Amino acid sequence: MTKNVRIASTFMALALLASAMISCGGESTDPGVNTDATAPATETAAVTEDPGPKPNLPEGADFGGHTVKFLTLTNYNNNFRLAVESDGETLNDAGARRNAAVSDLLNVEFETVEMDNPISTFRNSVMAGDTEYDFVLPHATDGVPALVTDQLLYDWNDLSYADLTKPWWNTSMTTSLGIGGHLYYASGDIVMTWQGMQAVLFNKSYLNGMDLQKDLYQTCFDGEWTMDYMAEIIKGHSKDLNGDGKMTEVDQYGLLDNKNTGYSYMYGADQRVTVPDAEGWPQLTLNTERMSEIVNKYYNLVHSGETHLDIYSNASYPTSTYRNTIVEGRSFLATLDVGGLYANLREIEFDFGLLPIPKFDEAQENYRVFCGAGLIGVPVNAPDPERTSVIAEALAYYSYKEIRPAFFDIVLENKAVREENAYKVLQMMHENKVFDFGFNFDDTGYNLIKEVVVDKKSTDFASLYAKKEKVILNNFEKIINAVKETE
Repeated sequence: MTKNVRIASTFMALALLASAMISCGGESTDPGVNTDATAPATETAAVTEDPGPKPNLPEGADFGGHTVKFLTLTNYNNNFRLAVESDGETLNDAGARRNAAVSDLLNVEFETVEMDNPISTFRNSVMAGDTEYDFVLPHATDGVPALVTDQLLYDWNDLSYADLTKPWWNTSMTTSLGIGGHLYYASGDIVMTWQGMQAVLFNKSYLNGMDLQKDLYQTCFDGEWTMDYMAEIIKGHSKDLNGDGKMTEVDQYGLLDNKNTGYSYMYGADQRVTVPDAEGWPQLTLNTERMSEIVNKYYNLVHSGETHLDIYSNASYPTSTYRNTIVEGRSFLATLDVGGLYANLREIEFDFGLLPIPKFDEAQENYRVFCGAGLIGVPVNAPDPERTSVIAEALAYYSYKEIRPAFFDIVLENKAVREENAYKVLQMMHENKVFDFGFNFDDTGYNLIKEVVVDKKSTDFASLYAKKEKVILNNFEKIINAVKETE
């Protein structure tokens, strides 16, 4: 793997990258790490630039050529760039630089094992006393609770060198995914290329003739990009293009939305399935007045006559009618998983911009971007937890240095969105990602908004919730009891 860092870029890319680093704490391009926090300060040179945050790793760590093995789902190595070679592709090159830096620092190598059922393989390996794998990366909702209830995962809070307060980790997950003060899955820049960031694409050609008081980006930055405002600006854009008297997938719409991801609006409105109590135990928090209002707002969006509900998965997107509607310019706004489909943005020929999922109202402090994928677990029988923690922290830090800017750069590779405002939105979205125990550990509650609004075409959330509450609570109880047994 090459250790050469690509220096050449366009002026705009450099400017945007500098902007991102400033917002992340004035990060410089010096890849060094702080291996001696107690070293005396030198007085021989003036400090001209804040070097930014550094990991506090043990000095002289040498793991003797240990092969770090990731166990994950088929095709996830390509998604996460865990063990890759430099080949001229932006993210592969960034992953190779990341791995080369960690290899040189710690004397380790990397290998990824992919299979269709990694959970079963991981369970069998740990229960047999094997120590083959250093990390497991399961599907976001398939087998995640099983590894906890079977007590097969190490607590990240006990991994001494993994500093989960640093910007290369998603700090919100330390509370959102915590279970009574324990944390069995972590996430951060190691896996940021596949975390499922939902965004709103807007086709700039539709802005011609619209009487907006301000630019959409400025509306966003002023905190005024809300669900009600979205419902207002999509009016009047729908057209029966083929004149058959019916609105179908071949027509034009104010909003194109994926019928299966209504939960992105719920999280965008700062409503979660669970919130931890004072002791860190997840509590079901869906049955709230705010949730009922979110359901009403989402109903007004999707049943306004201006919205087309379609369906896609990351795998089916290239051949979907969803993709056709976007690429052919037949929607003013479209929700899209840029965390998984960033490469597909390059085929869009018209000018478009990026916005986060809208807020509940202007009083909501921050935009919230739901993030459900990219969970990383450590086997409970890890033979050298300190080694594991050092490797994890180094991987996260160098991902922050290499993967993050490369990911933003490739998302913006389409000339239509290579602009400073789009970069600011991506940075803001990344810094405001949220996780939810209720999504990853239960498949019942997080999409009730879709069941009531899309499937039932209703706003009666309370009745549907009443039928589901017991099932959800029983699922939570099994997980919580398993964790308590370890104390």
